[in-house]
Parts: sequence; C-alpha cells; structure tokens
Amino acid sequence: MTVIVVEDGTVVTGANSYVTEAELTAYATARNVTLTGATDELIVQAMDYIEGLSYIGVKSTSAQPLQFPRYNVVVDGYLIETATILQILKDGQMEAAIAVDAGNDPLANVTRQTKKEKVDVLEVEYMDNAVSNTIVKKISTKLRKLLVNSNGGISFPVTRG
Repeated sequence: MTVIVVEDGTVVTGANSYVTEAELTAYATARNVTLTGATDELIVQAMDYIEGLSYIGVKSTSAQPLQFPRYNVVVDGYLIETATILQILKDGQMEAAIAVDAGNDPLANVTRQTKKEKVDVLEVEYMDNAVSNTIVKKISTKLRKLLVNSNGGISFPVTRG
C-alpha cells in the first residue's frame, strides 16, 4: 500500500499526488463510475502520466518533486497564484486514474495495428491509420488549459516571409 502525500501548493516533502483517495472516490462516484482497483495504486499510476506532460509556466522551485506549484501560469486570461493547485489539474489526475482503472492506461505501450485478421469465415480488417489503443479524451480535456501548445497558454501565430 502506497501512502498518498498530497501537494497543497506549499511544496510538500514527499508529495506524490494532487488528490486524496477520498477525492478520487467522490469524483468517480459523482460520475457513476465504480472503481475496481486500489485507489492508492490508481493515483500513483495516474501521476506517472500527469507528471510527464509539458505544462505552461515554471516550477516554483528547482528542488520540488512535482510539476506544481508553478508560477507564470495564466488560465482564461488570469494569472494564477503560484501556490494554487487548480481543480482542473486535480480533475485531470482523477480522469487519468479512472482511465487506468478501466484498462485504458495512457502510458500503455501501443501495439502494432491489425490490418486483417481471419479465422475460418470471420474476418476483421481495420481502417488504414486507425489507432490500436483507446484515446481517453477526458484527460486532455481537463488539462488543456494547463498544457503547452493546447490553446490554454500564451500562443501567437508565426508567419514566414
């Protein structure tokens, strides 16, 4: 069993999550999702994914273990206080945990795509360029305002002359 230590914006020593197990359970329940895995394990696996993303802004200290807290984070045109752990970040972690629990780990290896499969008279052929893994859009939807190059941060057009 992993002890979940929640980052609250003050650079908590040993922090390994942005959410508690109770928050994850309540979030899933509110969406009519029943978690089957151990919530501590789901949270840690979700964090593996969440912490690998590229976020807008800059970590508040070079020594902090997690990506947040951050400064220079602008969401919907508003500068966010450095010590704030945004609900959209928490929601993204919880969506990732739910996806892992459902067998859709966003860090799972992508296997070779099937072009054609035939067993006796049954035949399956997938479209060209079809993905072979499930894409969980809820995670990126929750985090889009915090990610680099996701229209959540500062962007500008570049014209080559």
